[in-house]
Amino acid sequence: MKFFIYTFLLLLAGITAHSQVEAKTKDGRDVILNNNGTWIYTDSLCNYFTHTKTYTSGKSVTYANNTIKIKGAEGKTGLEVMLMKTSQSVVMNITILDDTIWCVDENTQANITFTNGKKIVLQNMGEDNCEGNFSCFLSDVMGNKKELGKLTKKMIKSISISYAINNSETSVTNTVETIFNTGEAYRVKTIVTCLSQK
Repeated sequence: MKFFIYTFLLLLAGITAHSQVEAKTKDGRDVILNNNGTWIYTDSLCNYFTHTKTYTSGKSVTYANNTIKIKGAEGKTGLEVMLMKTSQSVVMNITILDDTIWCVDENTQANITFTNGKKIVLQNMGEDNCEGNFSCFLSDVMGNKKELGKLTKKMIKSISISYAINNSETSVTNTVETIFNTGEAYRVKTIVTCLSQK
């Protein structure tokens, strides 16, 4: 089995320079081939990407081991995505990586475009703030189970959020679009899938 995977890696070395590839072993198990020559069984990915913390009260929270920092195009502001699972919802927190005042309120939306051209819109459900923190709770209870399903099946191409930039005289809106690379999109998709199965 190792010989099969090694041979497969050699054949795909040029193709996988900037992405991960899904493959099957001879015995039918799904694996992810990384661009650095390593691989992992897909059923181990959730243990690799997430961690569950159980509190003394018995309640537990599952969250991504690391936040995902999306650098964005050269010279443009990036985003940091933090994912976790509460008792009822998968929580997606998106924070803009910039020191400027970026205000988010109940009307702020994140427009997500997938690599296949399909789109979804998520509504901010977190507190009003001027720190660029956007939060959405995804579940059947919150009425956006369909959007959660799409996030588990599709890779994100970009996220656009329109922030309010307030000063003493005027209030303007600035839309920031951040493009994901393949690795960033794959991590978000995989972690959301893992969390939605918990």
